[in-house]
Amino acid sequence: MRRVLTVGLTYTGDPIAEVEIENLGLCQASVDRERAAFALYEYDTIIINPESYSHFLFGRAGEFSNEAHELGLLKRQNDSYDLDAAFDAEDRRKELEAAITDGATVIWCLSEPKRMNFFGYRETHLGYAAPTVASLVKRSNLLVKKGRRMGGVDPDSPFVRYFEVLSRTGWTLCLADPGEGFASIAATPEGYSLGGKVTLGPTTGWLLAPPTSQDAANQLVRDSLALEKANPAHEKYHGLFLSHTGVDKPFVRQLRTDLMARGVERVWLDEAEIDIGDSLIAKIEEGIKLSRYIAVVLSTKSIGAPWVKKELDVAMNREIASGEVVVLPLLIEACELPEFLKGKLYADFSKPEEYEAVLAKLLRRLRIA
Repeated sequence: MRRVLTVGLTYTGDPIAEVEIENLGLCQASVDRERAAFALYEYDTIIINPESYSHFLFGRAGEFSNEAHELGLLKRQNDSYDLDAAFDAEDRRKELEAAITDGATVIWCLSEPKRMNFFGYRETHLGYAAPTVASLVKRSNLLVKKGRRMGGVDPDSPFVRYFEVLSRTGWTLCLADPGEGFASIAATPEGYSLGGKVTLGPTTGWLLAPPTSQDAANQLVRDSLALEKANPAHEKYHGLFLSHTGVDKPFVRQLRTDLMARGVERVWLDEAEIDIGDSLIAKIEEGIKLSRYIAVVLSTKSIGAPWVKKELDVAMNREIASGEVVVLPLLIEACELPEFLKGKLYADFSKPEEYEAVLAKLLRRLRIA
C-alpha cells in the first residue's frame, strides 16, 4: 500500500489501486487530532500547497482563508489555533527531512507568501516545512500572473499531463529568476518557470505552479504516483541500459566508452556489470529496472536474438505503462525494424562518417549536450 498525504488540496478522482490518500494538515495532533497528519516520514508521497494558514494547518481552506487577518481570526475562534501553539515548524521540518532521506516524493506548490504581522513577522511559506525551499521561492522572484499558454514543457517530465491540464484551466504563479538548486521543467512563453526539480543539499523534490481546478489537483496526485519511491540504499542509473547481441559487442563497447567520456555516468553493459557467480537473469532485470532509458542496438543479428527480444518487450511495456519515452532505438546496420519500433525516430549509426553527429543527438536526448 502506498500512502499519499495531500496538504492544502484534495483528491476527488476515482480510487487508485493500492494507494491510500489522506487530506490532512501540519498542525499538532494535540491541537486537532482528526485533522493533523501523521509524522511525515510515514508517507511515500507528500504534496504541500500552503495557499493559506488554514490550508497547511488543517489540510484545506477554512472560513478565514481569504481574510487579511486570518491568524488573528483563527486565534479568536480557538485559542489553541494560535500559530505557535498549533504548528511546530521545527518538528515538521525534521519529519520532512527524514521522509526525504527515506526516499519519499515531495511536491511543493508555489504560493503567495501572505505575510502577516502577528506577534512577529509570519508568512504562509512556513507551511513548506522546508526553509530551503521557502528561501528559493523568495529569491527567485515569484510572479502573480494569469495565463494559459506555455512556452515549453520537458516531454520527459513526470508532470507533462499536469501541465496539459493547467494549459486548459490556467496558471497563476511562476518564478522569474530561479537560481541554483532548481532545474526547470516547464516555462511560460516569456521564459518564466512554471515548475521544476529542487535539489538543495539533502532537500530534494518538485516545486510546481499550483492547481487552478479540481481536475488539475487530481492530475497532480496521479502524476506524483508515477514517481517511484527512491531506494536510498541504491543509486539509480540515470543513463542507458544497452540491449544488444554479442556480435555487435565492438560497437557497443565503443559507444559506452564515448558516452561515459562525455558525461553519461552510468551506461549498463553486461560484461561491465555482471561478475562471476552472478545470476544473469537477475542482474539484467536489475539493470533494466534501474535504468532511465533502454537503448536497443538494432542489426540483422540482434532483431532475432531472444535476449534482445525479451529486453525490448520489458522496456516497451514500461513505456506504455508510464507514458514516458523509455526505448531508444540505435540502428547500426540496415535491417527490418520490429513493428512497434517503426513509428519511433531512431539514431542512425549505420554510417561511420556520421557517428559523431548522431552521438551528439543521443547526448541531447540524455540532456548531456
